[in-house]
Amino acid sequence: MITNAYRYFAGSYFQLIPLTIIIQACIGSIAVYYILQGIPDLWDMFQLLCCVTATTMYLGAILAQIHVKKVFYIFIFGLIANIILLTIQLAG
Repeated sequence: MITNAYRYFAGSYFQLIPLTIIIQACIGSIAVYYILQGIPDLWDMFQLLCCVTATTMYLGAILAQIHVKKVFYIFIFGLIANIILLTIQLAG
């Protein structure tokens, strides 16, 4: 499954860059919104650091023009990290 997704991503790389930036930014900003809803404590600030780092890594990877395979895996990592952080906030 991940191999097929990578093939599609690599084949349509330049068309998917704007879409993946929007997806990553939207999921990350939703997670940040829920993290900062209450009065933030140290745990919330750590979650905020992880969310911003995961999102910024992807945007930086695109700007640095690193290999497509690394960009793909950074996108998947950032997406999973932000979804996990969002799930933690919605469950708690």
